Amino acid sequence: MKRLYFLICLLLFVSFISAQDIENILPNKNASHTMTPEEKELMKTYQRDFQETDPPTGEVRNIAEWEPMETVFIAYVNGFGVPYSLIADISNYSHVTILADASDHSYISNQLSNNGVNMSNCSFIDHQTDRWWTRDYSPWCIAVDNQEVALVDFEYNRPDRPNDDATPSVVAANLGVDYYGMAVVHTGGNYMTDGYGVSASTTLVYDENTISNAQLNQKMEDYLGITTYHTLSDPMDDYIEHIDCWGKYLDVDKILITEVPVSDYRYDDFEACADYFANQNCSFGYPYNVYRVKAYDDYYDDKNPYTNSLIFNGKVFVPQTSSIWDDDALAVYEEAMPGYDIIGVYASGASWYNTDALHCRTHGFADRDMLFIKHFPVYGIHEQSEPFEITADVYSYAGNSLANGFPKLHYKIDDSTYHSVVMTLSGTNTYSAQIPSYYGEHIISYYIEAQDETGRKQKNRIMGDADPYTFTSRNYEVSVEKIKIENEVKLYPNPNSGRFYLQFNFVEPQQVTIEIQNLSGQIIYSEQKNINTFAEVAYINLTNISTGVYIVNTKTQTETFVSKLIIR
Repeated sequence: MKRLYFLICLLLFVSFISAQDIENILPNKNASHTMTPEEKELMKTYQRDFQETDPPTGEVRNIAEWEPMETVFIAYVNGFGVPYSLIADISNYSHVTILADASDHSYISNQLSNNGVNMSNCSFIDHQTDRWWTRDYSPWCIAVDNQEVALVDFEYNRPDRPNDDATPSVVAANLGVDYYGMAVVHTGGNYMTDGYGVSASTTLVYDENTISNAQLNQKMEDYLGITTYHTLSDPMDDYIEHIDCWGKYLDVDKILITEVPVSDYRYDDFEACADYFANQNCSFGYPYNVYRVKAYDDYYDDKNPYTNSLIFNGKVFVPQTSSIWDDDALAVYEEAMPGYDIIGVYASGASWYNTDALHCRTHGFADRDMLFIKHFPVYGIHEQSEPFEITADVYSYAGNSLANGFPKLHYKIDDSTYHSVVMTLSGTNTYSAQIPSYYGEHIISYYIEAQDETGRKQKNRIMGDADPYTFTSRNYEVSVEKIKIENEVKLYPNPNSGRFYLQFNFVEPQQVTIEIQNLSGQIIYSEQKNINTFAEVAYINLTNISTGVYIVNTKTQTETFVSKLIIR
């Protein structure tokens, strides 16, 4: 009876505490995303056994989350930190790597298989981690000389989790990739990068290191190729100080920042972070596009983990909490990331928190055979008559040759269909092509596509025509040179209307055929018009004609008047 009474009391106690509290009292170390009291005390005197290596030699590029990934790391520690539904979804289109002790592999495989996971796309690394936060302790991927993928290790900022801290070296040995050790205390949840040499963290990274800020920044450049490092005070006023709890790069020029209600005492701090990025130029040379995902009601109610998402091979997995604001968060991602498959993920056996959700418990590893297209886009408003030169560097990290007819430049004018141009080799890995300057004002959209000899494809911008680069072209320069001087016909440019017109001075009514042809003889415009009155005007719309030289033939019933039209 005493035992039964104890069990009843225990059940009543558990029923009155939160899910997070339940995790804290269970014998599962995963409950402590932050440092335990023992770790905090140990941190004061802790000496890491970390061996720094020489940095990579040559050009170093830190690879971004949205680039092609070979696999995603998850850890098994008395269970998974993510739901089986997520593992199953990823396994059906990509690859999953599980960090777990070898003695558990058979049991884990059965569990995964029973929950719909495609085991042919799963593999194991025999390594028992201390916790399941693979984002925090897994290695960061770099490309060295745009030829091969290597990894960079750092000193994990948890003092009593040796198996977690050893994960990068285990991964390097298992995958057979080059390993570089960087003596900087850090954590993956407090780090994001754009793939073009720009990264961001909270100032926690400076607080936890004993070297100077300048020395730390230099190491970030030496080992990761980071030349611009944004470090911001954490606006959450919480224990974790991880940037992925309130901010996320969505692309080179896009960033997502949490928006708290005006009534929240931290409102000004969050707005300061959003304003900071809105006033910073991205790697492409213009200010970031800042998107906001709202945190409603009490931000501490663990109903707003939306920035803590995973971008993985064309899909974005967004944590959902059954809050009435879930759909709003998905809508923001859909607006910011057209072309991606935006998928809401419920915890289903785990739990999502504002400070610990899906991003924290997953970590992608870059595709070692990826095609990388390095391109700095044309942007803004351009008033010019010359064609627009589009250049890109294309690399195969697998060392494959490009397929015939690639890379291609795809572009369109306003809402027309896309034109495709094969880019020509103009340097070792540099390709170029031109977009004509069209008469008038137009929105030009474009993207670049590469394919190697194995059939592997890649686009830049990554979603192609769903999310192309855009800029505005303005060209109002038109001149007309008469080849045959005739009193009966005159050509007049009209820049303000985007058209030019022909004025006819025939005394008698005439039927006139107007043809415009390019220098190759191809007719690109043709119109028949009856001229019934003296000094009648025929308007011709030039808005879809590019810069260049054209021949205008004005044919009456008895003769043809030839003019040369130059659009600059």
